[in-house]
Amino acid sequence: MELRAKEFYSFYKDKVNNKSIKLMFESLVDMEDQHYNILKQQLDHLEKNSEIQKLDLTHSEGDNIINERAAELKDLDEDFDVSELPILRMAYAMESDFATYYQNAAEKVEEENANELLLTLAKWEIKHRDDFAQAVEIALQNTWFSQGFAPF
Repeated sequence: MELRAKEFYSFYKDKVNNKSIKLMFESLVDMEDQHYNILKQQLDHLEKNSEIQKLDLTHSEGDNIINERAAELKDLDEDFDVSELPILRMAYAMESDFATYYQNAAEKVEEENANELLLTLAKWEIKHRDDFAQAVEIALQNTWFSQGFAPF
């Protein structure tokens, strides 16, 4: 899943025109790669030791980067192209699906370290999902305003 997300962001970072979205996608390419590497290391450890390794995932460099990039999404009105809205919606849907997957998996796992890992991954995906939800809302409002239409 994380590799698919990396592929998605890698592909679309070069397709979007908005600087804020481009920077967010570039950050997410690296972050999804980190998520994949964490899962790969855990799988390797599980195969060798028959257990999930306890990790300290409470704070990461990626958390700081994604928070900075999410704040930059407020500048979408600078050069937002309405044709980029479906890309934001796809990113939102993907992150939402990943969060649901990790949450459901955590509910089914009894091993404490595995549960903690899955819940942490779910938390990260929820943060990504919420950032994209906010970006979609801002993009819609900016599109309405630029066309002289505001439904509120």
